[in-house]
Amino acid sequence: MAIKLITNNVDGAKIRIVGVGGGGGNIINNMVDAGINSVEFIAINTDKQVLDLNKANVKILIGKDVTKGLGAGMDAEKGMKAAENSRDEIHRALEGSDMVFITAGMGKGTGTGAAPVVARIAKSLDALVVALVTKPFGFEGNMKASIANDGIEKLKREVDSLIVIPNQKLIEITDDPNITKNEAFALVDRVLYHATKGISQIITEPGEMNVDMADVRTTMRGMGDALIGTGIASGPDRAEKATLAALNNPLLENIKIKGAKRVLTNISTNNSMKLHEFEKINSMIIAEVGIENESGFIIGTIDDPSMKEDELMITIIATGFDNEETNFGNHTQTKSEGKGIVELAAGKTKLKSNNVNPKREVALYDDEDEQNVQKYKIHEIPNDQDLKNLDVPAFKRRGDDLNLNEDFSENLKPIEEFDDNEWDDFNIDEDFQKPAFLRRQMD
Repeated sequence: MAIKLITNNVDGAKIRIVGVGGGGGNIINNMVDAGINSVEFIAINTDKQVLDLNKANVKILIGKDVTKGLGAGMDAEKGMKAAENSRDEIHRALEGSDMVFITAGMGKGTGTGAAPVVARIAKSLDALVVALVTKPFGFEGNMKASIANDGIEKLKREVDSLIVIPNQKLIEITDDPNITKNEAFALVDRVLYHATKGISQIITEPGEMNVDMADVRTTMRGMGDALIGTGIASGPDRAEKATLAALNNPLLENIKIKGAKRVLTNISTNNSMKLHEFEKINSMIIAEVGIENESGFIIGTIDDPSMKEDELMITIIATGFDNEETNFGNHTQTKSEGKGIVELAAGKTKLKSNNVNPKREVALYDDEDEQNVQKYKIHEIPNDQDLKNLDVPAFKRRGDDLNLNEDFSENLKPIEEFDDNEWDDFNIDEDFQKPAFLRRQMD
């Protein structure tokens, strides 16, 4: 496969990172502390007290007439109205943007309700709009999860590419069983930081093989669901280790990168990139993705003096997935396979039963970080043959192995073997000799 090498430097691409709501604002604060060059930070909130403490360059208090600066609670409708109420102010803040990142924690009022409005405004300005949002931890409750799912569906319609990070997955892959809640949230923020920095660096930082804004647009414009993986490694095997880490990033867990139509890869080092490392990374990614169209694979390198001398970081962005398939780990199952009832818990598949009629269709839905396992209904439309067999008992039509002639007598205890104490436990009285409907009338 030929590799597209970009030599034009990007001049003045304006990137804005917008944190919406309390969760988005926290992400902005952590990104400001960690540092991302050549971007502008904007914080949008309905809670004035929280917004005043934010470290963003630009702060917008939305919906003053709707929330009085007191927040939207878990009311996404109120968050949406607040953003609509401040549309002009948001529009002015986003004017001239080439790319807009929207970060938010989905599940509460402002982030869930306002993020789609912000995305719509950014799209109207012809900016490339990418949303990186989180879904709640399992311990945050089912109501918050439901609000988040509704908000994500609305946001998906307003952005070019959407990256969803299920918080629960990230906590499940940590090795420390004693991790605190604050440490878990910090872990999520760190993943979001690397994802945003990786994409921003691709556009703003010069390199020997530079990727420009047009390439990022080609990869992410109007592509829907996106996957991003980052990997950092050092030492003699750093290229292989970083690539494997990026390909097996928690953001990619349970959804394989194979089959993506477009992949953009960025490699960052402190001016220590070796030719054989580049070739190794290139071959590993192509082998994993299986891209047949050479124009779908773009790779660039960046010299980052802030990195350690022997450190190598890889950022992989994959888009253009076939929505006809649902991919779980190493297994791809289409909706027509019908292998049994499948339980999905935190993105993991578990075969519940192998005794399911093979003609029945199994609908798979990826609820990712739902704390409680949900079992989905199997619906079968009867055909003519089924209607002819209605006189056959249901258990036989299902193929259940039920032997009605089985002798259960060996498990029965002769009545004379019950002692007096066992009979006392039954509390039998004369009323039980009366029909049930008469007993109900007497109560």
